[in-house]
Amino acid sequence: MNRLSSILFLFIIVGMAFSTDGTVRGKIVDMDTNEPLVDVNVFVLNSSGDVVTGNVTDDDGDYVILNVRVGTYDLRCEYVGYKAETKQGIKVNLNQTTWANFNLEVSAIEGEEVVVSGERQLVEKGTTSKKISISQEAIEALPIKDVSELYSLQSGVVKIDPGQFGAIPDQEEKGLEEVHVRGGRTGEIAYMIDGLYIRNPIYGGIGNGTRLNLFAIQEFDWQPGGFNAEYGDAMSAVSNMHTNSGSDLFRFKFQYESSPYSSDYDKLKGYNDYNIGFGGKIPMVEGLYYWVSGQNTNYDSYRVMEFDNLTYLEEDPEGLNVQNLVAPWDTESGFRAFGFDKTNDVFAKVNYDFSPNLRFNVSYWEVHAHRKGFNSRYLYWDEGQNELFRDTKRFTAELNHTLEGGKTFYTIRVSNFVQDQFLGVRWQDSDKDGYPNWFEWRHPSGDNFYEISDPYNEFIVPYTTSNNGDTLYYTRVDGLGPENWTSGWYFGATPGNYNWDSAEDFYDLNGDGIYNASVDGFNPEIHDIDGNGVWTAPEMVESAAYRDGSYWLLPEMYIDYTEFADEAVYLQDLYLDPYYSGNVNIENLLYSNAGGDASDNPYYFLNWSEGFVFGGHDNFYSESRAETNEIRIDITSQMTDKWRSRWGVDLKSHRLDFYEVKFPWLQGEAKRQRFAEQWDDYGRDGIYWLDFPGDEFEDTVDPSTGAPNGVWDVGETITLDYDGDGEYDAAGQPDEGEANGVWDVGEDYDDFNGDGQWNSYVEPMELAMYWQNTFEVPWMVINAGVRLDAVNYNTKIWSTPDGEYSPTQPWFWSDCGSDGVCPDDQIDLDGDGQYDAHVPDEDGTEGNGEFDSGEEASTDFGMSLSEVFFKNSEWLYKVSPRLGFSHVITDQSTFTFNYGLYYQTPVYENVYLNTNRQEDPESTFEETEGEIGNATMTASRTQSYEFGFNVQVGDNWAYSIMGWVKDMDQMVTAKTYRSGIYEYQVSSNGDYGSAKGIDLTLENRGKSVNTMIQYTYSKAQANGAYDAAAFGNVWVDAPSLEYTMPFDRTHDLTLTFYTFLPFGINASVTGFYQSGFPYTPYIFDGSDKPREDLLNPYSERSRAYQAWNMSFSKDFRYNDYGVSMGLNIYNLFDARNELYVYPLTGSPTDPGAYYQDDVGLGAEQTLSSAYYDRPWNFSSPREINFFMRIDFR
Repeated sequence: MNRLSSILFLFIIVGMAFSTDGTVRGKIVDMDTNEPLVDVNVFVLNSSGDVVTGNVTDDDGDYVILNVRVGTYDLRCEYVGYKAETKQGIKVNLNQTTWANFNLEVSAIEGEEVVVSGERQLVEKGTTSKKISISQEAIEALPIKDVSELYSLQSGVVKIDPGQFGAIPDQEEKGLEEVHVRGGRTGEIAYMIDGLYIRNPIYGGIGNGTRLNLFAIQEFDWQPGGFNAEYGDAMSAVSNMHTNSGSDLFRFKFQYESSPYSSDYDKLKGYNDYNIGFGGKIPMVEGLYYWVSGQNTNYDSYRVMEFDNLTYLEEDPEGLNVQNLVAPWDTESGFRAFGFDKTNDVFAKVNYDFSPNLRFNVSYWEVHAHRKGFNSRYLYWDEGQNELFRDTKRFTAELNHTLEGGKTFYTIRVSNFVQDQFLGVRWQDSDKDGYPNWFEWRHPSGDNFYEISDPYNEFIVPYTTSNNGDTLYYTRVDGLGPENWTSGWYFGATPGNYNWDSAEDFYDLNGDGIYNASVDGFNPEIHDIDGNGVWTAPEMVESAAYRDGSYWLLPEMYIDYTEFADEAVYLQDLYLDPYYSGNVNIENLLYSNAGGDASDNPYYFLNWSEGFVFGGHDNFYSESRAETNEIRIDITSQMTDKWRSRWGVDLKSHRLDFYEVKFPWLQGEAKRQRFAEQWDDYGRDGIYWLDFPGDEFEDTVDPSTGAPNGVWDVGETITLDYDGDGEYDAAGQPDEGEANGVWDVGEDYDDFNGDGQWNSYVEPMELAMYWQNTFEVPWMVINAGVRLDAVNYNTKIWSTPDGEYSPTQPWFWSDCGSDGVCPDDQIDLDGDGQYDAHVPDEDGTEGNGEFDSGEEASTDFGMSLSEVFFKNSEWLYKVSPRLGFSHVITDQSTFTFNYGLYYQTPVYENVYLNTNRQEDPESTFEETEGEIGNATMTASRTQSYEFGFNVQVGDNWAYSIMGWVKDMDQMVTAKTYRSGIYEYQVSSNGDYGSAKGIDLTLENRGKSVNTMIQYTYSKAQANGAYDAAAFGNVWVDAPSLEYTMPFDRTHDLTLTFYTFLPFGINASVTGFYQSGFPYTPYIFDGSDKPREDLLNPYSERSRAYQAWNMSFSKDFRYNDYGVSMGLNIYNLFDARNELYVYPLTGSPTDPGAYYQDDVGLGAEQTLSSAYYDRPWNFSSPREINFFMRIDFR
């Protein structure tokens, strides 16, 4: 059964959708007799008074209303002979039961009605683990810019700031947030919108490309502890954002927030944020509603930091530059701005309530994010720095149907979710001379010391001279193309990579490498291969991306930035000057006083080596697309009065296209990773170069000897051209395209998806099934369920000759046929004392690509006609039980317990790491730093226990005390292996850890004041901080030990407060306090050089982190219109929190005397005074923004 058939089969049978509904239930009795009332009508009413759904009471006076969307409603009951009663403001929560009992009063007058205000219980009796719900009202009242800030306001959550000590490498560059919950690794959260996942399957987690605008959110639910079986692929928490829908009344919202330029920081930050939302009823069609909202956020600067006042003076008669030890490029003091950050998103939703029992909705969400971050390498020049684009599009459709009788309903959802990411450097031509900057850095203008041209001077362009120096040749072509690790781009061509092997020859009379009809010669009889009568230019094999008004460099164009570090920018100007070019005394001129008396030497700074760059490009290029198609169906049924059951299946099919190159200028030694169907990267001839026998040719008679010479000579006819290039290739030589990391025509591949062509993507599939049960009685609620998670990576895995998986050790066989004799074996078959020519097996088994009886199998490298054993991946399964109960002690207090086993599929970046190159293990080990993915990895596992008390005090106050313990194992790591002469690392399950803590929550909910205080005391330990942490580590033959994690925060306190005061005055405050981050100290240990105290990892801490934000506004209302104006103040007390400390001193400003000694002009001193001026070691200063908001309803 093919993939499509499998999807349709499962779709037809059953599926699953993570719910966005709750339940309302209760009992209705006669007020005087307390007898149950039968067949009472109970209606759920929306804000317009329309009936949403309802039910009737049974023989015991009990009613249950399933499938009520999360939100706030009125509940009305009607019964003949009794006063109708309406409870207002009944809150329905996700997966929770809201109880509402009625005592009906006999009516003397028909039509009498009783209206009471419903109070939401501060202690939810049906909650079996910690859960936080934040309403739309609170979200819009709090001083937050982005919904992701809500995570930081939950205790037990550690959000690592960009550049903070212990942050995962490259997370910030990729636009990913690093969030840890209760001691777990980042990415262990199930991020959802309306119950559908939004996590990136390649990298894990979310980031700036998955921002949902604030006006789209109706409610935010956060479950950091145990969660039911319907939630999976997460080990630490579940986050679900419920989106807004239209209603009968038209609503309009608009908010603008901006920096008022009251300080240098605010001016440079340049913050502007626009939010708009509107929705209502679509005319002409009853029950049809819409909601549209969007947010456009623009920061002129990604980071703004304050530097010291020591700067370089152009006019310096007193020699202050030398005294202050400042470099010529250090010219700005005070606040400086770096990068930018732009994000916009739009959300649209259409609901069609065909009837109270049948509902449909479709939604569309699109995000565009563009960022240039901060990297201290580009402190003074950033033209070669990467920029990040993340673009997201998601379409969803949902059908919700309640069956007759109201005791069973099902939900069907489908979604298509696409996440694109691009990380690269702009194509720039700074001097507008037609030669891009990268080209001028790669190709020299004459014979100069640095072998470059000048991209900032239009009068200096790349050229070479003849041997005698009397002729000049302009350089206008960048090599022959990607197969030779160059771009092949030529002057005047559209940006991209070109293959010059496809171009026709010509007489290059001016020596510039490109054809010019007015100068060069073209003889159709000799050069016109395709017979079109004109010169044929090279074929563009890959176009450069065009976005944001610019082309973007391809990896073949990247230039090593280390060639342009520190003083190089000044020396290059001198060496490009014809006066100095070739002057052997220039170094004496420049370095005469270096390290000595520098007062008279304008080049006193030449000994300084600080790593700041002024040319070249960033160190990696990346582009990816993750497309996920998902089908889910959920069925819920009230089996009995006390038992509700839900079950279903979730099927996800991914298409993941990923390409990344680190240090592209290393050419064949660059670290490349590509998700693709596996192929033999042997070049166009399809033969590994060690096995290549050489092209065959007709060896004509040599006149001097009268016999063939056994060597190909120019003019001899090629009878078998393996790669079809028309040129003779000798034995044992790699052909064009071999080991270039790109599939070329002629290379064999495994067609995983059966479409008859090589694809640059992989297509893993995920399947989940669950069964969740809820048992409810007045004194107890029990949630019990079981879940099955499965994944098939749809790839191939190294195996043994017996067909067993061998992901850590390649096995080979010599495909020499059943006789076991290989072409390069020297065998005397007839005993005449001479080696006989090799004759292939008559049965055709030699070179057939199959392992046959008689063929040798081994783990040894270098076997003749070697092939690698593979086996197709299979489905991997995990089963996880879930159990929780809430015991009602009193009407206002409960005891809860929760146990769960939680699994999470590894991020696919670790699964597919270089697996597309496993057909050639030797080149994989040699050219990829020996890092290999593993498609036999199972899901990581967490076993969690949670228990505690929840108590409501009076009408407005409640508190909870929760204890929790987590044991984590089977987490992703890298293990070291050896095979032959190679040592390499393979992604594996193996890391483990533990976390434990106590949560305290105090909540006040009043009519005008709402407060929540959360505190967590916890400890997190493990033997690895993140999945890829073990890659690159030195192998040690000893068990690893648990130690404190860099994201451990012993104390974590958060506060949210908002109030609506008289006269339209509103105020809100958020507060945040966490213990400092752990770090491993440096010690001298009796030596002259400090080293890490590896026996005490992460044993010291920085100072505590704290932040307070405040919002203050005044409302003006007129009829249905409302206008509010106010201020948002972020970092109210201007706290400069430590993001990094020097391990020797624990200080963010003082590295210690050992390192300070490197500052100066001595022969051994290599740093300026500005080197340790690092404001990025601190968080941002206070930010004050003005906002204005308009509401209409």
